[in-house]
Amino acid sequence: MRGQGSLTARIVEKFLTSKLSILLIFATLAAGAVGFLTTPREEEPQIVVPMVDVMISFPGASAEEVEKLVTTNLETKLLEIEGVEHVYSMTRAGEAVVSLRFIVGRNREDALTNTMAKISGYVDEVPPGLAGWIVKPIDVDDVPILTLAFSSGERDDFELRRIADEVVDNLQRVPNSSKSYVVGGRRRQVRVVLDPEAMTARGISPLDLVKALGGANVARRIGPIEEGNREILVEAGPVLRDASEVESVVVSAAGGRLVYVKDLATVIDGPAEPETYSRIGWGPSAERAHDREGGPDVPEEASVTIAVAKRKGTNAVWVARDVISTVGELRDAGAIPADVAVTVTRNYGESADEKVNELAGHILVAVITVVVIIILGLGWRSALVVALAVP
Repeated sequence: MRGQGSLTARIVEKFLTSKLSILLIFATLAAGAVGFLTTPREEEPQIVVPMVDVMISFPGASAEEVEKLVTTNLETKLLEIEGVEHVYSMTRAGEAVVSLRFIVGRNREDALTNTMAKISGYVDEVPPGLAGWIVKPIDVDDVPILTLAFSSGERDDFELRRIADEVVDNLQRVPNSSKSYVVGGRRRQVRVVLDPEAMTARGISPLDLVKALGGANVARRIGPIEEGNREILVEAGPVLRDASEVESVVVSAAGGRLVYVKDLATVIDGPAEPETYSRIGWGPSAERAHDREGGPDVPEEASVTIAVAKRKGTNAVWVARDVISTVGELRDAGAIPADVAVTVTRNYGESADEKVNELAGHILVAVITVVVIIILGLGWRSALVVALAVP
């Protein structure tokens, strides 16, 4: 005990008399400051919860048939996988989705591999008519940290969708950004509206029209063809690009007369049929991007939303800031018209920054309180040691 006490005394004396102690104190303070500033600030906790979606395609089957023939059997098989905690499913006509949630901490790659192996062993039991399935892993980093609503009182959701698609292409260059996509709005679509009377008069069925369009809308290499000392590459295509090319597809040549798609249908190049509607409104205290106040007198406007996720382990605050800055640059460059408002509807980076700053403030208050108590009880020297040690 005496030797141990003398050793401790010598260590304490060495630190008290050495100038290296001061440098060590400042080095640890600097390391703490760097750690505080560089540690990623995130809203979602970085925990490993492997999830896998199995999307099944069973065209022509009703929801009841898909459930009885596929979903129920697949749920039973997937529950046999080691580490599966919960299995959820959703079934509707022609398709189903079975979701697996594994125990927290399970290896993500092992979970995906085991799921695919189990499904592969189920192949001999699938019912006839099942077109196939897709196994898709789900990660917590796929959750968007930032959503931006594009709205306008002068443009419809089709135009807004095209603007948002262009913006998403430019957001791919933002450092540490991950999956970005557009929600809402109608995509461009070339629609063929059949004329039943014209088709009946020419003896052509809708199936004949579908086959003609499918055969014309291909792009593949079918060569090469060797002729003499030459090799000729033969390609079929290209794919149909606009309404005029669709109209000029030959459907039939019966009786020596060509029948085109334009003779049997009306071809429309424009927005797809609406499946969902997305609109945005503002309350009285809303800040508008185009200098208009909110309130009950301001009508709702058509909108689409851009969702942006980040890479694993990166700072949500910095990624969200860079994305918003890039959108501002795109507006200045004219990629976003002046009559289109951009509203931040979710910013996990901002909320994460507020929570971290609030936590840092509480820590500072706690340190000051402890230091004051120690000054009153033990003096300022002891309080200084605590004030340096805690940070």
